[in-house]
Amino acid sequence: MEKSCDNCFYFHQHFHINKNGKLIHIWGDGHCSNDKLTVFVSRKIIFKQHICEFWEPNENKEAERRENICKVISDMKKRLDELVLVLKED
Repeated sequence: MEKSCDNCFYFHQHFHINKNGKLIHIWGDGHCSNDKLTVFVSRKIIFKQHICEFWEPNENKEAERRENICKVISDMKKRLDELVLVLKED
């Protein structure tokens, strides 16, 4: 596997939603979530397409992302259930 920001665990790709509601991948636009790099340094690395010493393969990223999304949705459901109870009391 060729190393690049696009396939690094820490890289988060940015998307655009077009007028039809479709997600469009914005090539070369994203951010690095590695807290060992400053925003300035990480943007410079991404823009110049260099590879930093913190690169890690993103093999487990999809599973972790799905797990995080499920947790967020579950938390949202709990909050909505609480709101429904409050609204029923009024």
